[in-house]
This record gives sequence, structure tokens and C-alpha cells, in this order.
Amino acid sequence: MIAPRSTNVVVRALISAIWIGAGAESTMAQSYSVNGQVGYLQEWELKANLAKTITDSGVSYDGPVTLRHVGLCSVNGPEEKSGVVRLMVSRRTSAVEGTLALKDDTCRIVASASKSHSGLLNCRDGQGVPIQFSIDETVDTDPNNVRAEK
Repeated sequence: MIAPRSTNVVVRALISAIWIGAGAESTMAQSYSVNGQVGYLQEWELKANLAKTITDSGVSYDGPVTLRHVGLCSVNGPEEKSGVVRLMVSRRTSAVEGTLALKDDTCRIVASASKSHSGLLNCRDGQGVPIQFSIDETVDTDPNNVRAEK
């Protein structure tokens, strides 16, 4: 049986560890924006807000994405599609691979590792579709927590 005093020490230590962990997580949380174009004529604008996760094999970014058709063929105004994007930057090769999951399709992304990533998007309805994007850290610009690209 543990003495009451020992129990208090253990409980306090556990609570302290939880508070430290919660504080560290919130200070380390970073938001990233992705901006780019998709399509043979860059007719789709890509915008995403992603969270960064560091893993043993590299860096992972994931979050909501919006594709907005900005081409001339928009009859009833710009078409928009939303979904989720997950990107993985390999530590070993620095190549970017990932998925773009939309309502009707899931696409595979393979892109170069440079400031402005360019590569190909392979979907059920289209193979080898060009994609170009950049991943930029967003930073707080004022005390009201308005965010801007860094």
C-alpha cells in the first residue's frame, strides 16, 4: 500500500508532467500554408492549411485543402472542391510524396524537393497531371492571432 504522502507526490508529478507536455505541444505547434496550381494549364488553384509532424522518416504535413477552378471554362462561376492533403518530405531523399483525397477521388502526389515543389498528380480520372506548390510557415502577426505567411 502506498502512503498518502507518496500518493500526493505522485499525483503532483503526474499533473506537472501533463502541464509541461500540454505547454510544449502548444508552443511547438506550427501552421503551414500551401499555395499552388494543378492542371495542364494550371487551371486549378490549390490552397491548404497544414499541420507539421516530425517523424523518424521525415516531415509530414496534413490538413484541409481547397481546389478552385480558375480557368476560362468556368460557365457558372468558379468550381470549388475541398478535401484533405497529406504530404511527406523524406529525410533521406527530400522528395515529396503524398495524397490528395477529394469527395470523388484520391490522388497520389509525387514532387521534387525544392522551394517550389513541382511534380505529378495521378488520379483515377487523370494520370500525370502537373502540380506545383510551395509550403510556407505561417506566423502570428499581431496579438489577435491573425496569421500570415512567413
